[in-house]
Amino acid sequence: MPPSHRRRSGLFAVLAGAVFATALAACSPGGGDAGMSESGEGSAVTSDSGSSVADAPEDGALGAGGGVSEEASVDREIVTTAYATIVAPDPSAAARDLARLAEQAGGRVEQRSEVSATDDEPARASLTLRIPADRVSNTLEALSGIGEVRDVSVDTVDVTGQGRDLDARIGALTTSTQRLRELMGSAGSTEDLLRVEQELSDRQAELDALKAQRQQLSERVAMSTLDVEVMSEPVTAAVRQGGFVGGLESGWAALVTTVQGVVLVLGILLPWIAVGAVGYLVYRLVRRPVGPAAPGAPGGPGSSGPDEGPDIGGPSHGAPLEPERAPEPVGR
Repeated sequence: MPPSHRRRSGLFAVLAGAVFATALAACSPGGGDAGMSESGEGSAVTSDSGSSVADAPEDGALGAGGGVSEEASVDREIVTTAYATIVAPDPSAAARDLARLAEQAGGRVEQRSEVSATDDEPARASLTLRIPADRVSNTLEALSGIGEVRDVSVDTVDVTGQGRDLDARIGALTTSTQRLRELMGSAGSTEDLLRVEQELSDRQAELDALKAQRQQLSERVAMSTLDVEVMSEPVTAAVRQGGFVGGLESGWAALVTTVQGVVLVLGILLPWIAVGAVGYLVYRLVRRPVGPAAPGAPGGPGSSGPDEGPDIGGPSHGAPLEPERAPEPVGR
């Protein structure tokens, strides 16, 4: 076999072995245990409150030589998220005090917004604070010095499994990239060199993405999130509407509301009234007679009025009047 083919076959064999080892380590559920057990850390387990307590060995945790099992030395990773509502006379001043409190605890302000008071809504402010996980409880207790604490809630999520999985995948990809870099030095041809460089580039991009995810998860574990809503106490309706001034304001508001309602109704009906008026005018114009009435017709020349009765005993049409004769004497 020629030497070039022999080197190429060996290169492909090493490359295939690196890929198989990476896939096997990434799929293994306990791939990150060895790295954690060899770090030399103690068996202290962090509780939810942030304090470290010794983890006593459970039944079956002892190995053959009587030592503590490696599973007992895993530190728990907890993500803490808290929420609180505060009532203060001046939300802006309370927001400044909250920012100062976060800085004193070793944290920072991640988001802050303030809204001034209006006629309908009171003033309010909202802040998102990042506090070290071991100082969340002390910070929540210090909120009572800023204002009246109304609501408090704390949520915790155990992300130990997610962190171990990311560590295992990062370790496997790191080993794979190191082997690919070693193969680049022994590439026998340009084609082999380009193929190894492409594979190395893909592995390096995936490794960088996993490292970014791990860093973000570690940040969430180390720095807890605290959302705080600050609002001023609104004036009650009884105080605002009491006395003569309150009654006057209520009456004026009712009058304005009534006038607005009447104006609204007029605005709705006005187009319909205009259309009705135009239709009535058109109807009158159509019903009006066009020319003069014919003779003898009702209302025309030569016609008798409605109040004129029949001419009883009068002369007929155009007949001459006859003189009345004197009565003859009786008895002649």
